[in-house]
Amino acid sequence: MRVLKMTLLVLALAAAGTAAAGDIVLTRAGDLYRVAATDDGLVVTGTLADGNTLELTVPQTAGTATSALNLAVDEVNGGIFVLWQQAQNRYARVKLATYQDGAWTGPILVAGGGDTAAANPQLMIFRAVDDVEGEDENGEPITIRVETSFLHMTWWAYVASVNDGAAVFKPAPIDDETGMADLDAYDPVLLSDLLPYGIPDCDGIEDATGLTSPMLFSDPQSGFPLLFASDFAQCLFYILEVDHDVTIDPGTERRRHTIILRQAGTYPVDDRLPLASSNVDIGHGLSFVLYWDAEHAVEYMQFDPEGTSDVRSLPISDSLTHEQAVELIQGLAN
Repeated sequence: MRVLKMTLLVLALAAAGTAAAGDIVLTRAGDLYRVAATDDGLVVTGTLADGNTLELTVPQTAGTATSALNLAVDEVNGGIFVLWQQAQNRYARVKLATYQDGAWTGPILVAGGGDTAAANPQLMIFRAVDDVEGEDENGEPITIRVETSFLHMTWWAYVASVNDGAAVFKPAPIDDETGMADLDAYDPVLLSDLLPYGIPDCDGIEDATGLTSPMLFSDPQSGFPLLFASDFAQCLFYILEVDHDVTIDPGTERRRHTIILRQAGTYPVDDRLPLASSNVDIGHGLSFVLYWDAEHAVEYMQFDPEGTSDVRSLPISDSLTHEQAVELIQGLAN
């Protein structure tokens, strides 16, 4: 397997496209896809722009407990990818199924098993595009376009006997000929292992189950995927950029993309905050907001590259409901 590179260098930005997942996806062609849990298992339904509909049942999912459903559509190769959490707690697993050329492949166990568990997966398809200089067969300079679709996956991994865990990231290049993702191309990476430092006086964060969902989202300027995650052992929130580079394969001499992770933002968090009941909302750039319920109010903190705000409070009243307060606070990140 290839090993992910970690760099803090500023790299040139390339044209790119992303398709973020959730349980519902709208393609650029106007096709609408959804995935839902039913008595028959996970079912993908599609309302296509040409007026046709489809209904696809993911095999081996009937009668199982599924959650954290993710759906992604590869608009280049036509594949449909479904990623989900199966079971709960110490038995939690992350599984993937692929629909390509009229048939399902999987489900495949992506993470979990034995004494480890994996939960709260997320999924994104990203098309890396680079124009590089090369030579033709006569030695004349030419421009070569290198394109690769990647299936980016992240989840929270933990051992049942340990009360913390860590965010994990795994990219998988998609073969343009078969439309299948190569899950063996890269090892999964503990994202906290890539951070250059921690908080020396941190006693650790416990029971913050609402923050154990690493998030994939797109940089509004470059279009590159970004990863938001927590490090409970070091009392950190952090954001990593999923970048890519073009290298020459020594065996085939073909140009291919490799994935590079680089640190985009690191934010210390006070472990005395009510993190067990907190939520995070990601905004533009490298900003986000942490918020939680308090007595007759919603309290929050803002995080961005300029620093961290003090704890602020938005009182709940007859003229401001809890839902309105949360919506206003979420809007601060944007």
